[in-house]
Amino acid sequence: VFDMKLKDLFRWFHEQLQNYNLFIPDENDYEDENDEPKDPIIILKQQRYATRLYVFLLIITLYILYIVALIYPQTRIITVPNITPSLFKQLRIDYGETLSCPCSSTTMAYSEFVSNTIIFHPVCSSMFVSQQWIEALYLSNASAFLVMDFRTTASSQFELLAKLCLFSQETVLQAQLDLNNTQLVTVELLSENEVQSQIDVSIEFAQTSTPVQATLSLHFLQLATRLNSFVSALNTNAAISVYLYEQNFNWYARFTQYADENTAYLASAITSCDLVNSVVPAGFYSSSYEDSTTYHFNWPINLPDFEPIPSAMVNGFFGGCNPLDALLASTLDCLFNISCLQLLGNYFPALSQANLTFINALSPSKHQNISLDNLLNNLLVEEWSSNIDYPTYFAKCTPKLCTYTEKDQTNISYMITLLLSLYGGLIIIFRLISVALIKTAFKFKFRAINTNPGISMYRFVIVKNYI
Repeated sequence: VFDMKLKDLFRWFHEQLQNYNLFIPDENDYEDENDEPKDPIIILKQQRYATRLYVFLLIITLYILYIVALIYPQTRIITVPNITPSLFKQLRIDYGETLSCPCSSTTMAYSEFVSNTIIFHPVCSSMFVSQQWIEALYLSNASAFLVMDFRTTASSQFELLAKLCLFSQETVLQAQLDLNNTQLVTVELLSENEVQSQIDVSIEFAQTSTPVQATLSLHFLQLATRLNSFVSALNTNAAISVYLYEQNFNWYARFTQYADENTAYLASAITSCDLVNSVVPAGFYSSSYEDSTTYHFNWPINLPDFEPIPSAMVNGFFGGCNPLDALLASTLDCLFNISCLQLLGNYFPALSQANLTFINALSPSKHQNISLDNLLNNLLVEEWSSNIDYPTYFAKCTPKLCTYTEKDQTNISYMITLLLSLYGGLIIIFRLISVALIKTAFKFKFRAINTNPGISMYRFVIVKNYI
């Protein structure tokens, strides 16, 4: 009995689905556009097909909308007032780039919240650039020594070194002032790391651009000195010789010449100081005054007659056509070595008299064994670091509120609201589409049948009675 009832239930359900009709015909549906009666069986079939198509389209569309609503989560904008640095930091961790905190003040000078720490090469703050040290190295007969003898250019080199330190410090100070006047523009509140990153970019630009302008001037000075054949007062790049001939004093001037020790026998190895500013390691030479005068024009050797041997070398210093080029090639190694500094007292009497021979050597530097010319590419700066006062920056920005976007992965109420809001419109659209498509399909079907003479048509006609 139960099986029979179950079968009857399935049969009834199947019949209901098969006969389900959402497009119940009106009285006018049995007439076509020309008021001619239409076949009620065909109309009923069309309506059932239209119902099935309508239900299919509606179910598929609602299912697609449900999946879309499920896959693409809903976003909500949350507003948070009374922002503090700690709250902002936590919100940034939780919501990342979706967090937005507009600043009340969008511009502020670097000087208001950035402090810079600049450390120069230790020589620039040492005794070696003091006037006392420079005067202690001065010798009235300095030009009487050989070109590569350190006594010839020692005082001039350290005087130039002091000027280069001062020049570098003033240039960097001006760059720092310009940097402090730079305005940081922030429409949105930035995190501490983001602010530090922007400051680091500005400082890096200042570090790379400032030395370029400064060293261009220095290299132009070197070039102008050589091209204009300026003569050094120390007679390192040129000298005047006076000699007695037939009871008359005669004189002539010419540029000194550098002879490469490795290829000194070749004429091509000899270069004049008006063409190339050559340099050689500096030392102390015990040559007589006559030899220094005779062989002054050709250095460091004049084969086969003269090949002096130094009694001591000054590590990291050079002699050459002019003191500036010799200094730029130097690495200042002697200033880091107390033994080398004590050696200087044996050749500069004023150092011992002024008790400067026991001066402390320079503290170790990470830029040792680097030529001064290369050090000037950073304007003798060993370290340039910045520190930001983030609370001050935060106070200048003064964000009144923050907003962030929150995503709901499965919001049932949102999905129901979305489906209900679209349901009414979908019903109307799909009813129209379903009826139109089915009618069109039937028109094409019966047109094909009517054009085929081998097929018989049976039509049921209902005659309408007019009262």
